[in-house]
Amino acid sequence: MAAFLALLAASLFGLGDFCGGLASRRIEPLRVVAYTSVIGLILVVAVAPFMANSFTTQSLTLGALAGVLGMIGVGLLYRGLGRGPMTVVAPITAVNSAAIPVVWGLTFGETLSSLHVLGILLGLLAIVLVSRSPDITMDRPRGLIAEATLAGAGFAGFFIVIDAAQDATAPWPLVGARIASMLLALAVLFAQGAPVLPTKLDRVGGLVVATGVFDMGANMAFLFAVNIGLLSLVSVLAALYPATTVILARVVLQERMSRSQILGMAGAVGSVALIALG
Repeated sequence: MAAFLALLAASLFGLGDFCGGLASRRIEPLRVVAYTSVIGLILVVAVAPFMANSFTTQSLTLGALAGVLGMIGVGLLYRGLGRGPMTVVAPITAVNSAAIPVVWGLTFGETLSSLHVLGILLGLLAIVLVSRSPDITMDRPRGLIAEATLAGAGFAGFFIVIDAAQDATAPWPLVGARIASMLLALAVLFAQGAPVLPTKLDRVGGLVVATGVFDMGANMAFLFAVNIGLLSLVSVLAALYPATTVILARVVLQERMSRSQILGMAGAVGSVALIALG
């Protein structure tokens, strides 16, 4: 069940990142983050009282910390997706978002079988292969790789902190996360003198709403996955989301896919199989 939820999270993360990347090409990435945080907050507040078995301030506090880290990751990711090729930015982010939680989980006592270890290694290799651009001559804005790397670290921090929340309080930690990310994004917009209220969203309103819905769905799936599974395994499966982003970029934007990217997707399937069998 944990593997299924992690894969569901990966699919929804990929859909959300694709929509958020498209929206970020038309309006400021930080505005996309702020507005999608509001949408996500509305959704999770509506369902939290009916899903959680208990409520604690600690769960909100941990969620808020996770939200700050996640907002850093999302902000940098959407900035990268908005100004560079999706087939480069999303996978590089995913490598860090997967590798760091694996190291963290193993350091703090998680025990894996041989198949699990093989699955993790194959999954990380798959992400690296998918991250290879089909056109090495493609122009990459300065700092793009660094931004993608830091975005991955932000997501990894989100995964690690949200995993520490008590199982019975889910999804209240996501409420804290969305409140923190929303307030931080709006504060930065205000400090920059940028519009805080939605303006000229007629062409991207649908993308912003879709991003918020997909992102919150992904976060809920991930939260429940780590509640019943190991962080080191769930984080790798969830980090396979670039496959969704790359496929959508190929179909919708006609971005090219290399043989290594196709091989990487096959490796991702093998990784899932090994982790599930382990």
